[in-house]
Amino acid sequence: MDPLIFEINTRGLHRYEQIDREVTTIGRALDNDIILSDPTVAPHHLKIIRHGDSSIELVNLTEVNPTRINNQRLASVVTEKLPLTLEIGRIHAQLLPRDFEVADTRSLAGNGHGHLLFGRVYWTVLLVLACLFLGGMEFFLNSYNSFKWSDLLKYVLRETVLTIGVFVLALAILERLLVNRWEIKQLITTVCLVYLSFNIISMFAGGLNYLFSASWPATWFHFGWYLIVIPVAIALYLIHISHLKRSRSIMLAILIASPIAIPAILQSQQLRALLDDFSPAAKYQNSLSSLNWHLKDSVTIDIFSQQARELAPGEFAD
Repeated sequence: MDPLIFEINTRGLHRYEQIDREVTTIGRALDNDIILSDPTVAPHHLKIIRHGDSSIELVNLTEVNPTRINNQRLASVVTEKLPLTLEIGRIHAQLLPRDFEVADTRSLAGNGHGHLLFGRVYWTVLLVLACLFLGGMEFFLNSYNSFKWSDLLKYVLRETVLTIGVFVLALAILERLLVNRWEIKQLITTVCLVYLSFNIISMFAGGLNYLFSASWPATWFHFGWYLIVIPVAIALYLIHISHLKRSRSIMLAILIASPIAIPAILQSQQLRALLDDFSPAAKYQNSLSSLNWHLKDSVTIDIFSQQARELAPGEFAD
């Protein structure tokens, strides 16, 4: 008979044991054939018996945390069908045939053409410098008084470096917990790309506010960024860089993005403007045309005054 494979699911790399004996015992005691050190596993937890007719018998050996076989709590089961999913205490495992088909090999970030950006140190350094430059430009454009290099340094360190550093540190800890490894270059590259995208697109959103004489472009961008873009970016990172399963990546992305999105939206001026008549952000004149009114021909002050004198009381000019 061909040997069977006992797969023990762990964070990152799974553990595999070959079962080629007629009787194999699994438990926490050191006299077992396969030893599981988790405290929820009994000293002698499960026995696997291979019969001559190619059938496999699984026998529970404990009443405390008995093994669940294919999500069912059974004292014993005889079957010829594999794979079998097992829950031994809090250990998740599978019993597989030796010829069980494995998933396709995932490309390391940086080895494939599509991931070239995420595996090179020089790209990481260039993106960090671009973020620092963008932070400095933002400070310069918002400096209404005298410009000081010391103030610029404080602003860049407080706003740009601290923002990127907090995100990298938080996501690095989560990645360590999820897949038991670090992907620092790829993580810094991803955070810098998201930071640059946010600042560049927000400039266009502000321009659209001016063009349409309305606040909805920036509002849509603000809400869409936190509710859609950030979860999608995290999910793509977990799928293509950390190589987690798609369904698990989407769920984790939503959970990771929620603590970021909820406070940012609740404290935003856009939400206050929608919920309250008063807002610290200036409202646009609703009587103006919402389509390219800025591109219309301007009139002189004399013509405007003449048009105003011709209006009836309570009437507005076009």
